[in-house]
Amino acid sequence: MTIGNLMHVISRLHFALDFDGTICPIDTTDFLLESFAEPEWRDIEERWQAGEISSRECLAAQVALIHASEEDVRRALSTISLDPDVPHFVAAARRLGAEVSVVSDGFDVSILPLLAAAGLDLPVTCNRMLPIGGNRWTASFSNGNEGCGSGTCKCASTADKQPLVLIGDGRSDFCLARRADFVFAKGSLAAYCAEESLPHLAISSFADALAFLPALISEMSPTLPASAETSFEDLNA
Repeated sequence: MTIGNLMHVISRLHFALDFDGTICPIDTTDFLLESFAEPEWRDIEERWQAGEISSRECLAAQVALIHASEEDVRRALSTISLDPDVPHFVAAARRLGAEVSVVSDGFDVSILPLLAAAGLDLPVTCNRMLPIGGNRWTASFSNGNEGCGSGTCKCASTADKQPLVLIGDGRSDFCLARRADFVFAKGSLAAYCAEESLPHLAISSFADALAFLPALISEMSPTLPASAETSFEDLNA
């Protein structure tokens, strides 16, 4: 099979990437809260973990506790690096003709500059964190969905993407994991996928996802011949 035919077979495949804890090894929202928020943010976090409030309610209340200038936020975020294999994974997926996007329940103030610093130009669906003066901030949620407690409803944001592969790490990915055709799972998402018998591979980084990509493509495209992995290697040459 030629590289052109390989790309045609999987051209509809879409990779939805979580950001915090996945593309970025740490949770950047927690990082900003630990750096700049009043200590009550931890009490709000415990209420969310206990199921007393939704993710959207949790995030809105926590962001309201942040005291920091825009420059303070930019300077703090500049110390963070993304998983170094994310650009390689994105490039390999795109060479195969697949689409890649970021779908996150985190905030644009962290996600957009960190992606740009890594040279990654990707469609992003996420929440917004807006300065309102006096070093205070407010959360804005324009990607929610009725009945979904997340700020960004990942299922609604990817409703037209099929087949879909999710790469994620935590609770905000649980719902989408049930709808995805396959999941590259880190952290608590890996345990959830195992408990729910969802098709997945437990990974520790994007290096693992990149290494498994040829096998995934072959599995999701049963018409591919055994030489598909060779074709994939040609794409990376």
